[in-house]
Amino acid sequence: MADSTDYDADRLTISPLDEIDALELRDFLVTAQEDFWGERDLTSSHDPYWFRQLDSSGLVARYQNQIVGYLLGVVPQEGPGYIHLAAAHNDFRHLGIGRALYAAFVDRARQLGKQEVQATTEPENTGAIAFHTDLGFESELISDYAGPERPRVLFTRSLTVES
Repeated sequence: MADSTDYDADRLTISPLDEIDALELRDFLVTAQEDFWGERDLTSSHDPYWFRQLDSSGLVARYQNQIVGYLLGVVPQEGPGYIHLAAAHNDFRHLGIGRALYAAFVDRARQLGKQEVQATTEPENTGAIAFHTDLGFESELISDYAGPERPRVLFTRSLTVES
């Protein structure tokens, strides 16, 4: 992995998942998920359909030809854009990679005529809540959003004004 101490944000590239072998990327991310998610096992959140049918909305961030972040999301024909998950490599946290991925996704959603982007997280994920709040998302706790007794914080960001 490249050294993040000499990180130059101008050398970060972000490209759509459909410009690469997305299923190969999925295999890499599932194998290397500890490098992106620590002890959390998010294998089930990396269903192959995110890398097959929905790959044109997903993004991958590279720095010096190494994958340092990614975003899985969808911009459907109807309704708001939705960010399923995003991560930066542990060695590249707090360098703006997540912000860059979100900005690229929001730009794409806006180009496709979306008026809103949404995301969710678990109520105890204070880091995600702070991140989304800092990016201008409004939040609402919904008690059974992910099923009975599975609350989620729903984040919504309007794209109708310059944001």
